[in-house]
Amino acid sequence: MNPPLNKAILNEAGPVLFLTFGIFVLDLLTPLQWADWLLYFIPLVLTLQSRRERDPYFFAALATFLTAVGGYFSPDDVEPLVALFNRCLGMAVMWTFTWFIVRQKKARAQLAGAEASLAGAIHRESQASRELLVSNLRLHGIVQSAMDAILTLNDQQHVLLFNEAAERMFGCTAREAIGQPLDRFIPHRFREAHRQHIQGFGRSGVTNRKMGALGTVTGLKADGEEFPVEASISQIAVEGKKLYAVILRDLTERKRMEEQLRRTERVAELGTLASGMAHEIGTPMNVILGRAEYLMQRTQEEPLKKGLQTIISQVERITRVMNQLLAFARRKPVERRALDLRKTIEDNLEIFEDRLVRHRIIVERSFAASCPPVFADADQMSQVAINLVMNAIHAMPDGGTLQVGVSPHGGMVRLTVTDTGHGIPQDVVAKIFDPFFTTKEFGKGTGLGLTVVKGIIEDHNGTIAVESETGKGTTFTIHLPVYQPNS
Repeated sequence: MNPPLNKAILNEAGPVLFLTFGIFVLDLLTPLQWADWLLYFIPLVLTLQSRRERDPYFFAALATFLTAVGGYFSPDDVEPLVALFNRCLGMAVMWTFTWFIVRQKKARAQLAGAEASLAGAIHRESQASRELLVSNLRLHGIVQSAMDAILTLNDQQHVLLFNEAAERMFGCTAREAIGQPLDRFIPHRFREAHRQHIQGFGRSGVTNRKMGALGTVTGLKADGEEFPVEASISQIAVEGKKLYAVILRDLTERKRMEEQLRRTERVAELGTLASGMAHEIGTPMNVILGRAEYLMQRTQEEPLKKGLQTIISQVERITRVMNQLLAFARRKPVERRALDLRKTIEDNLEIFEDRLVRHRIIVERSFAASCPPVFADADQMSQVAINLVMNAIHAMPDGGTLQVGVSPHGGMVRLTVTDTGHGIPQDVVAKIFDPFFTTKEFGKGTGLGLTVVKGIIEDHNGTIAVESETGKGTTFTIHLPVYQPNS
């Protein structure tokens, strides 16, 4: 037993021993018939505070000895046998009380131990709960911040988890998605095959749906729009339950980039083809044109003149097509300067004045008086104007109104060309800027005019948009950057 513990024991027992010997002295000084020895019960009760379980027994033994000594040396005023009987009876009561106290100490010790164990268990469980909570919160944060959509499904293919990326991808909230079958996010025609695939994967644990190795599958947004996705599916077990973790990646942007790359490759091929055609066809066409014009001047026969005029017009048409091909495939370097777009549009409208009158088309101009100049190439802007006006004339074979406007708008200059012609169907609008796409009859268009226009506008860091309604007309809206003196 170490010295600090001995000192602690003495500190605990000191008051009890001091009180006990005080009672013993009092017992020696009083007559035998007095029951002052019963005062030993007071220090006996104090032993309850002792940390040692058997201290009451030690004190009971001490009190028994002192009671006997006190009875022997106290003044003898009564019958000794009566006094001896009373003290023996008191000591019996004392030992019974001592046994009861010891039991109480044991019960208290056991209760304290149980409370300590319970507190320790609660602490450990609380610590584990806190760690689990932190881990869950960390996992939740990772899942919610993921760029890809993450879904967790039960064995019935109902959604249990739907992260924020999934909300953005499918256009619905997690509250709306959780509890719903996965079929809700798959087009109807694919649902049965997908359900069978998941069930087969659940039995075998093998799937070919791996990120980066899967062909495109189709997702379904809340508004009914279908879009391409790439999926990764894995099987997990949580508390004996089979779950599926699904990671989805939207391929819309990738598909758009792939299509743009294919279109760029086509343009590159077209450039090579156009260069060759211009060389191989241009020279013979010039010879044919020259000979036809020479014969036109030498003959007076009207049928022959009519035939020669047809040859000349068709050769000119071939030449225009070749020039458009070359303009599309090999645009000349842009020569930008401060350009009054209003004057450029006005000059090109004059070129079509006779044709506009012949087609009974009224031109309405809306030019802002204080419109700033644009930073653009004059020849290419003329090409843009010619193509848009020509398209408007073709759209109004029975006459109509052509509205042309130039005005400042949001730090740029806006050009609008609106016709009241037959319009363009909505399923065609998205294709009108594609190379070789045309709605005109065979022989009346190459499908390159609007493609050239779009390329020119984009080269000028501008934008072009089209709005059309069948039977009511079409509007082209172009925005071009304002000329800055230091640019």
